[in-house]
Amino acid sequence: MRLLTLILTGMILVSPLVSAEEKRVLMLISSYGSEANPELSYDLEELAQSYLVLHDNGVKLDIASPKGGAVLVKNNKDALDYIQRFKSLASAQLANTLATADTDIKQYDGVFIVGGSGAMLDLPSHQATQQLLTNAVNKDKVITAVCHGPAAIADLKLTDGSYFVAGKLVNGFTNSEEQAFSGEHLSLFPFLLQDRLVKNGAQFVHNAPMLPYVAVDGKLITAQNPGSVAKAAEAMLLALGLPVSVRQPFSDERTMALLSEARQNGPVVIDLALQQPGHNIDINYLALYGFYAFRLADDADKGRELMLMHTISKHFSHPEFDAQLIVQSLEQGLLAQAKAGYQQFVQRYPEHKYVAELKTQLAL
Repeated sequence: MRLLTLILTGMILVSPLVSAEEKRVLMLISSYGSEANPELSYDLEELAQSYLVLHDNGVKLDIASPKGGAVLVKNNKDALDYIQRFKSLASAQLANTLATADTDIKQYDGVFIVGGSGAMLDLPSHQATQQLLTNAVNKDKVITAVCHGPAAIADLKLTDGSYFVAGKLVNGFTNSEEQAFSGEHLSLFPFLLQDRLVKNGAQFVHNAPMLPYVAVDGKLITAQNPGSVAKAAEAMLLALGLPVSVRQPFSDERTMALLSEARQNGPVVIDLALQQPGHNIDINYLALYGFYAFRLADDADKGRELMLMHTISKHFSHPEFDAQLIVQSLEQGLLAQAKAGYQQFVQRYPEHKYVAELKTQLAL
């Protein structure tokens, strides 16, 4: 025991955590979006969550974009408290972002690249932005990229001509997630993120669609989707040598983490979590997951996703969700379960158009 104490003490002495005041991070966002095409912008929720996690741990933050100046700021999520808090802190920065061409990476300890569809459209092709990130790589800065953000580093090359991502554990928005959620924009994208990373030699690692995953390879941190963003920011704090303060998870983050746990430990963990007062779980996010996960799952996982969907249906009801649950139960050969679901559907939505369609499918 005394030897273990000495070893642990030595480790602490060798690797002290430094003061947060010494650290500065550049938040990099797309400036592609506009009022005419707001969906082709940076993801405001990803920016807000990562900004707040880093800010609350004492990191100094600047925001840069390819064009610089004012960027589009959406207001559709203003009802969320954390969005309001973020805007109170960063509105002035969003009204006057730094241009990447005028930004010296030597002033920063790391770069945090925010996702959103816009990240696919200007960050990989903007020459000054690519040069800024190349300089960050060459100066061994901590680089974090989330969701579509890894598009900005996918084509970066080292001084020897090899790709920066080659041989590294890398993560990002997967092809399955693109097909499910980016369909209308895919024709505009210069590449599929997962495909480009793999083509350039990355070892692409990921979770099931929509579920959180953070990959860490030295000073490179990448995250799969919006539910992974806050944890990626915390991973960045660790890479910077900083302590991470305890916080209340964001609602979407907590919900997706619960779903990930439920896939491993059984759907009952959802029931247990929802019976806790003040659980901070978003029922709509549970339903969104249930609605898409079965269709995105491979054959080996369909049964597990269907069980999750049945559990979610105890806490959420909508005709589209309920109808899909009936059809998917039938697809899996669970006729009795499908018929029971149909009887509930008729009671809840007796005039709905799906009543006749489902009756036909069930051969009733």
